[in-house]
Amino acid sequence: MPDRSQSLARLQRRAGSLAETLGDWRGRWYATPVLGVGLLVGLAVLPLSLDVPVFGTRLGALLSLNILVVALLWATAAQSWNIVSGFSGQFSFGHAAFFGLGAYVPLVLSREFAVNPWLGMLAGSLLAGAYALCIGGLSFRYGVGGSYFALVTLAFAELLLYLFINVDQLGGASGFVKPFPDAYGAEYGLLAFQFRETLPYYYVALGLLLVVSLVALVIKRSRIGLYLFAIRDDEAAASAVGIPTIRYKLFALVVSAFFTAWAGTLWSMYFVSIRPRVVFGLLVNLDILLPAVVGGLGTIFGPIVGSLLLTVTSEVAREAVGVPELQEVVYGVVLLLVVLRTPGGVVTWPSRVAEALATAQGETEGQREAPPAATEGPSPHGTDERRAESDGGRGDPAAGDRSEPDR
Repeated sequence: MPDRSQSLARLQRRAGSLAETLGDWRGRWYATPVLGVGLLVGLAVLPLSLDVPVFGTRLGALLSLNILVVALLWATAAQSWNIVSGFSGQFSFGHAAFFGLGAYVPLVLSREFAVNPWLGMLAGSLLAGAYALCIGGLSFRYGVGGSYFALVTLAFAELLLYLFINVDQLGGASGFVKPFPDAYGAEYGLLAFQFRETLPYYYVALGLLLVVSLVALVIKRSRIGLYLFAIRDDEAAASAVGIPTIRYKLFALVVSAFFTAWAGTLWSMYFVSIRPRVVFGLLVNLDILLPAVVGGLGTIFGPIVGSLLLTVTSEVAREAVGVPELQEVVYGVVLLLVVLRTPGGVVTWPSRVAEALATAQGETEGQREAPPAATEGPSPHGTDERRAESDGGRGDPAAGDRSEPDR
């Protein structure tokens, strides 16, 4: 069937061309900024597209603005967590401590001292960074790493959880409701960090995510990022070549904690009330780290894509089925599929497609260039072979030392 063979050959040539294009694109220095701008524009116009018809209904019926705000919130936290765990390989399971400090400090300062939430966010971030410095200083100074470091961070997070539960001045186990803007001398708007509608919260969340992502990108492309990835790959070798591993691990942990507190502040200003078990609990750690793991550790787009995938999928499934507990089930199923099928995360799918296309193109070219297989039947040189046998194996004198090619 020549037509089918020709069509298949054309398709494989196009696949090979696409693989080369993807490979070249990945190596361009401007690939990340261009993709980042495209993603930013897409997220910026997404709330304005909720009336677009999709699958016989409105997009807004599948994706509410509330779901998108929550997705960007966890993307900010996951991007922050990625700086220490994805870049330097120090797997933290206690970022709920920094998230909770970022949530509580602005509200406490606003209620008790009439401090603006933006200043409270800065104070909460600095306190989270100081707490991270204590955790990292104790852990890295005594060589705690790997799974033991994860347990240490979890223990420090649980310590804060029970501290806030048992201190009545901090709201106790029931927490407290966020104050109105007039409690700290402001009116609804950006300055007060409180809005009457959901859309402004979305763009504030997008702005915070943009800042954290830019910081992560700058760190990754700097010498600091080079050292952090060297520590992640082989800490002993990095130390042997003169890299101060403790200093850079501390830097990554403190920066990560500082920006994780931003996400906590956004949480406390977006929702009506907070409780210790909600912002310091174990599930918060999962909500922070899973988007980065599913999206792709050590990448810039991984935490964003992973957060959008997990949050949107779980919320849509919960709304469709009406079972709140389904969110954890969806988390587990998606994580299992990603780990089994794409260990590098969702953002590695284009690379895997490019490699598969390149492999298919290489196999096609190899088959096209391979010599035809020998056919059975009388050899075209049979007369010469019999002549060589009759001559006592001397063969044709003009042939020299040439031998028959292997078949």
